Amino acid sequence: MRRIALIALLALAVGAQAATPGRTDGPEGSEYGKGGYHHKAQYGRFYTEGFLGAAMVERKDTKTDLISGLNVGYMVEEWLAFQLGFARILDQNINLYAGGVRSAYVTRPFNYYFSLDAELYSPEVGDTSFGIAPGVGAEVILSDRLRAGLRFQRDFIFADDTIHINRFTAKIQVDF
Repeated sequence: MRRIALIALLALAVGAQAATPGRTDGPEGSEYGKGGYHHKAQYGRFYTEGFLGAAMVERKDTKTDLISGLNVGYMVEEWLAFQLGFARILDQNINLYAGGVRSAYVTRPFNYYFSLDAELYSPEVGDTSFGIAPGVGAEVILSDRLRAGLRFQRDFIFADDTIHINRFTAKIQVDF
């Protein structure tokens, strides 16, 4: 019994040793085991994106105005990101505060993604309401740190009045 316990303890001690640095031969992007290209990877990065476009607000009547804003996020993996954002619909004085996720499908030099944001609809006159905003987008990857693209989002605002917002925006994203 003592021999079995001693062998098990020895096996655990050998298995707990730190991995030594080694070579990473293989195709690009396969260097996950022993070192690799962690700092040049598309995952584990913060990013910021500015956007500008048109917002069609549907209430009792429909108005189209300029929308601008900024999102700040963190890419956990190349296909998954979490983000916080602010947007302003200019002539109607409406602020939108959002937080959500983005799931991407990367086929270089293009990136296609779906997003889902929870948001606060906050007009300067009137009540603040909660909403959700699913969206789709496409980007061109210009470099390791720069992307440009287009996005569509449909906001569903849960309020006494039925409020929907269609957003069409162009964006520039900078990764850190």
